Amino acid sequence: MHNRVLIVLVLLLAFVLPNSAHAQRFGGEFGGGAAFWLAYVDPGISSDQSFGRDVGQVIALGARAFFQTGKVRLGAGFFSGGFTDAGLNQDGNQVDGGLSSGGFTAEYLALQQNFEIAVGGMAGGGVITIEERIGTTGDIETLRRRRESYFAAYPWVRFGYNPAPLVNVGLELGYYAGTKDVGGFAAALDIVVGLIP
Repeated sequence: MHNRVLIVLVLLLAFVLPNSAHAQRFGGEFGGGAAFWLAYVDPGISSDQSFGRDVGQVIALGARAFFQTGKVRLGAGFFSGGFTDAGLNQDGNQVDGGLSSGGFTAEYLALQQNFEIAVGGMAGGGVITIEERIGTTGDIETLRRRRESYFAAYPWVRFGYNPAPLVNVGLELGYYAGTKDVGGFAAALDIVVGLIP
């Protein structure tokens, strides 16, 4: 019984420690992966741009994919979500909306073992939508809508960890910046699965 417990502990340590058999570069010399993306973005929309109410704090879902060669990862990604702090303006009307964004991604791996540190980002565009619900007439809702496209950049530093072969879990910390006075702190969690070992 004790021998079995010892074997299980040794296998678990070999599985998670950076110097284990799995302590290798995710993707190898050439590889690729796809990731589920959960992002927080504060686009910093002021009240004079959003029908009298400051809005921001978007929780967004998306995905990204990349090819890797050496220490460089190139790919594309997107995410979309709604404002979490939407509410009433000074006229008592509901204001809400959200943003979507996507573009090309690039990362350089400064450290690549079981634990990773990467510097990179996304460059592309986005669409922001803001709606004010003025009222209803019967079953018809009256809206005022602002919908604009913009160029966007999202540089980040990513801290990743390989809990298993071909799986990497990461935290990105950065700044989401765009034209149309869009910009603020951003952070994201991603779970990357290797598609090309």
